[in-house]
Amino acid sequence: MLKNKNYYILVVLLFIVAIVGLDVYNSNSTKTIKPQTTFFYKSYSQYSQDQKNNNVVGGVNSVLISKVVLSKNINGENFDTTPIVAGDAIYVGTMDKTNLSGGLLALSRVTGNIIWHDHFSNWIMTNPVVVPQINMVFVGSGNSIKYGPKESYRGLGNNFVYGINISTGAVIWKYKTLGENMPTPIYSNGTLYFVNGNRTFYALDALTGKVLWTLNVGSIVSMSSPILVGNNVFFGGSKPYKFFDVNINTKSIKWATAFKNLPGGITITGGLDDTTPVYYKGYLYTNATMLKDYTTNSGYEYLYKIDAQTGSIVWALNEGYGVINEPSDPMQGSVPTLEGDTIYTGSNTARSIFAVNINTEKVDWSYKINGMINAPLTIIKEDVYGVTANGNIYVIDKNNGAFDAKRTLGGPEIASGLSFYSGKFYVTTGNGNFYILR
Repeated sequence: MLKNKNYYILVVLLFIVAIVGLDVYNSNSTKTIKPQTTFFYKSYSQYSQDQKNNNVVGGVNSVLISKVVLSKNINGENFDTTPIVAGDAIYVGTMDKTNLSGGLLALSRVTGNIIWHDHFSNWIMTNPVVVPQINMVFVGSGNSIKYGPKESYRGLGNNFVYGINISTGAVIWKYKTLGENMPTPIYSNGTLYFVNGNRTFYALDALTGKVLWTLNVGSIVSMSSPILVGNNVFFGGSKPYKFFDVNINTKSIKWATAFKNLPGGITITGGLDDTTPVYYKGYLYTNATMLKDYTTNSGYEYLYKIDAQTGSIVWALNEGYGVINEPSDPMQGSVPTLEGDTIYTGSNTARSIFAVNINTEKVDWSYKINGMINAPLTIIKEDVYGVTANGNIYVIDKNNGAFDAKRTLGGPEIASGLSFYSGKFYVTTGNGNFYILR
């Protein structure tokens, strides 16, 4: 009898060890993410298109930003993009509003030391698109200052798209455009696709920068980074406010939905051209705003569900009334993140994080925050991570919206989102601080 009892105890212990080992394995093989770009990172060396534009990481234990692994100021740089982890380096863009200049830095993922630093004659606001297979990283330059004659284009100064050597930072090619290049490009099968402030869709040879074809879309694109689903590229534009589907095979606009005179008296006045959409099972989700009170700069923000085949609007969820723009961060609209049948998004008018059921349009929960959220939320196991423009990181239970943790970083603003790799967060602030958290 005792022998059988010892046998069963041994089996149970072996089972527990196996489970713990599996959890450790999953933690070490975590997929990294890509806030506000069209890429996610499967490993140090493999980068692939993320059609859903999700920031969902599975197979890791909860991480509550309780420990600062590294805190370093990098020459007082004004970091303005999500830090992109690739191999032993992190790539991040900068902007200088005073001198109308910018840069791209490659930093050591361990020490934060500068590996190389490129300087440009305009802001770098696109997230770096890193493609190790061809040893290149791509960024665009441009600004939101002023429009051309009769608002024909937006963004003055030197506007370029750059192809850069990953190892050395050497500029291999640059392509000049009229108008800003602030939306993050897409790399796919040797071609770089992007939209910009010149109301134009571009396709360039990624190795040479040679123009393959262009398409006039008729709307200015501010920060709505396009996403590629099959042969279709989706993004939002302004002046006029429209949401687009461009087919890269036919080199034409498949459909363009105008966000004007919608049911309920809604006419969008912002945000649609600032928000990177998310795609899931034949539908697109994006945020947009409608200004109602010009004296207080206040209005409503809406979450939209759009049929990807036809461009028809399925529903519009009113996220609440409040101040749309702030002087310190005029960006409108929050990038949504989707997991399963739930979409998680921040609302700048309501100053809240929402969890919304995509089938029923029902708000499962909302959580009030202090600050604006423009970057996409990050989902790690049971937690939602949100970064506010005034330097706060919130951790919320994704199941019920309960508060889990908060960290306030030493910086005036965080313009972009978190990157996560192998149990660590990477984040930068507007006064040049670079953090690694766990």
